Amino acid sequence: MNSRWHCFTASLVLLTAVTLAFATADETGGWRLAEESSPYLQMHAGNPVEWFPWGTAAFEKARRENKPLFISIGYFTCHWCHVMARESFINPEIAALLNRNFVSIKIDREQRPDLDAAYMKYVVATRGQGGWPMSVWATPDGYPFVGGTYFPPEDAGGRRGLKQMLQQISELWNTDTDGVRATAERAVVMLRRLGSSAEPLKQLTSDTLETARRMIAGQYDELQGGFSPAPKFPQPARLLFLLQDDDKAGVDMALFTLDRMAAGGINDQLGGGFHRYSTDFEWRVPHFEKMLYDQALIARAYLVAARLTGTDRYADTARHMLDFTLAQMQSPQGGFYSALSADSPAGSGSGEHMQEGAYYTWTQAQLEAALDERLLRDWASARYGIKEHGNAISDPLGELAGRNVLYVARDLNALAQLFDTDLLTARLRMAAVDARLLAARQQRPAVPVDDKVVTAWNGYLITTLAQAGHQLNQPRYLEAAARAADFILTSLYDDKTGRLYRDWRAGVRGVPGFSDDYAALAEGLLMLHRVTGDKRWLLPAQRLVDTQLQLFRDDKAGGFYRTPRDSGLWIREKEAVDGATVAANGVSVHVLLELARATGNDDYRDRARQTAAWAGAQLVAAPDSMAYTLIRWPELLQRPVPVAGTEDGDEK
Repeated sequence: MNSRWHCFTASLVLLTAVTLAFATADETGGWRLAEESSPYLQMHAGNPVEWFPWGTAAFEKARRENKPLFISIGYFTCHWCHVMARESFINPEIAALLNRNFVSIKIDREQRPDLDAAYMKYVVATRGQGGWPMSVWATPDGYPFVGGTYFPPEDAGGRRGLKQMLQQISELWNTDTDGVRATAERAVVMLRRLGSSAEPLKQLTSDTLETARRMIAGQYDELQGGFSPAPKFPQPARLLFLLQDDDKAGVDMALFTLDRMAAGGINDQLGGGFHRYSTDFEWRVPHFEKMLYDQALIARAYLVAARLTGTDRYADTARHMLDFTLAQMQSPQGGFYSALSADSPAGSGSGEHMQEGAYYTWTQAQLEAALDERLLRDWASARYGIKEHGNAISDPLGELAGRNVLYVARDLNALAQLFDTDLLTARLRMAAVDARLLAARQQRPAVPVDDKVVTAWNGYLITTLAQAGHQLNQPRYLEAAARAADFILTSLYDDKTGRLYRDWRAGVRGVPGFSDDYAALAEGLLMLHRVTGDKRWLLPAQRLVDTQLQLFRDDKAGGFYRTPRDSGLWIREKEAVDGATVAANGVSVHVLLELARATGNDDYRDRARQTAAWAGAQLVAAPDSMAYTLIRWPELLQRPVPVAGTEDGDEK
């Protein structure tokens, strides 16, 4: 099934107006979500579905009324999440089925990655693949027994309709409640068994690096770069590993991939910033949302490439990304917002007609309106591959028909040759074209913003900004990193308890933080300490790591769980695989090694070895999946792995 259909990452379609008034006792529908901090949840507050946020109230109602749970998981920029909402969750007939027979829970996966990961494990185990929107039916205790992703409202195109699913599941629950509960309990037992840790490696060896290199090389696209067919994801963890590895062939793969990405439509050629991924193998036609973590991690790869090669184009791309992020994603308080949507108002700007890529793509008529001189239009068309009837022919669902995505079809040298002019004239001409196109684009209705501040993603960016400020000699990046760090420590950190929060929005803290929040923020603070020498960043970094060790560490096998010991969830996950972001355990290896270097305390280094030994054992057949961990692997080979669970960290 097409990845855009499942919305592995996607864009926003705004719903009808949502009331945010406080609820009264006789209100129906999703009013409870109006009081939540998540903008994704708030967008569903006007639904006729009687949504609950995840929490005690939903579970108590389900137990009291003996109803199964319907759990819907998505996020603000998920295009198909909002399609399903528009088709089904504002549908009175479907809402009535949900309200009568189920207790419905809406979850923002970015705010609650623990819940998302737990239910995704079930969906993938039972369906073979997952994605968002995610739809799961569970017992009143939260144990899943049916799951899937997007459901159309009615049976269509070989896909089961949500209305039919609701009717059948309700009948099944009413006629065989005990059987359904037993099935769910067996599923949880199976998932817990699958999630149990393998015995940690007793010794770390360079064989792990060699295996990872071979696997990455085997997946490499020699024609267009990257490590998969379409859809193509940037995979910054792999790029960072290859760029910092000793293998020259791997460095070449990474550099070529960065070149192709920078030239593609996945890179916003006018405004800066990278879109989520490319739907085609040439990096040309993206899904248009812009995520904060992508800006942070991809820009970091370009910085490493610039340092490695001394080539200006990599530094320029990093600069373009970071300048976009500072201009478009920074809150007035100093933290950084989560994402910009892919969908925005088309035409009148009333918000009634939302279209993916409307802000970023161009019709021939729009091009002519922006560039009234034929010569400038010819330059733009030659530079960016613009076609009269559109160039987005690889768009899998045809949503971009007749539209153009800007990508670098010709570099400046080729343009100068094509138009028989010198390179300076070509550069000035293109600057004039870009300025006019950007000015015209800025007159379009604005792209919606997910304005929650996520701690982990801010941590990624703080690390990158600090590195960029030092490497590029740009004080504004260091200042932005410090300001963001101060904001997180002031607004999302409880200095009395040492506890960190996951997210913040409009002055309100969200949920308690997860292990990736502690690790990523600590990494950012340690990078600030390293490049500035300012010791004020070291103590809070150490406190974060010590709290992470206390709350999240697996004392028996090493490594870190996503959730603390008192989470109460039916499964407790440990993340080793890098995905759209970098795995919490990989970041923790970096942080523990940096803290050992900064403090001289070898206990942190021992914990890093134990974490790597745990991750290496889980991914012994696929070490390429933990590329961020492998960046520091050579440092870990120098001593044996201490046995986890020993109080002093000494090897038994």
